[in-house]
Amino acid sequence: MNTDDPTSVADRSHARPAVAVAVGRTAVSFPRGERFREPALPVRDRLIVALDLPTLAAAERMTQALRPTVSWFKVGSELFTAAGPEAVAMVQSHGGRVFLDLKYHDIPTTVARAVAAAARLGVAMVTVHLAGSVQGLRAIADALASGGARAGRQPGARPWLLGVTRLTSLEGSTTTETVIGAAQLALRSGFDGVVASAREAAAIKHDCGNGFVVVAPGIRPPGSEPHDQRRIATPTEALSAGADYLVIGRPIVAAASPTLALEQVLAEMESVGVGK
Repeated sequence: MNTDDPTSVADRSHARPAVAVAVGRTAVSFPRGERFREPALPVRDRLIVALDLPTLAAAERMTQALRPTVSWFKVGSELFTAAGPEAVAMVQSHGGRVFLDLKYHDIPTTVARAVAAAARLGVAMVTVHLAGSVQGLRAIADALASGGARAGRQPGARPWLLGVTRLTSLEGSTTTETVIGAAQLALRSGFDGVVASAREAAAIKHDCGNGFVVVAPGIRPPGSEPHDQRRIATPTEALSAGADYLVIGRPIVAAASPTLALEQVLAEMESVGVGK
């Protein structure tokens, strides 16, 4: 995957025989020969710490503590509602990159304007719910492409547009099919990737191509409390299944020592042997 070009999509051929990858309780197929075609990134640059905290002050303390080690931080609904764009500016002031995870869900015109506004904030990733038609979602993607983000930070000159498939707090007998269908819709609509659990990552890569980005929330180190998450995976399982970025919140930010918890997660990620 070309991590400097958010519009690039790698070979999507389905002709290769598949190998099985077990993630949690789900076994999925992955094209042989593509499993280890990971971004040439250090694993620490594939970890996104979720700043799911109630105040800007708390989020800044956490960012200051963790920023020397990682560069990616998620700003979600709780923090953005409490602090607004100042939360984005705070992370950027410490040299961090922002995954703005507000899961926009409204009529296409409203969402298109919202993602364009997010681009002007200089965020690096932004999320939109995949509820709608190809035409409506394509209009959102086109608005972002023509909006002209000012930041120019990685992963590109504009934010990556990611579709939210199915929340990791939900599961069911048709979840995998639902997620894959949503990912295919995102691909046809011009999105750069999706947010999906690691359990579906391999199948998404198979159907949508290795260059189609998968950001996986619901990551729990071994022995961690799942809380309200259902489709969880360990860092090892997520990277082995092909997830490009892992989102971890409470196991780090709610730990007695967030810095120690972070180092333990990174050590597990390093042991998988992906990334450079």
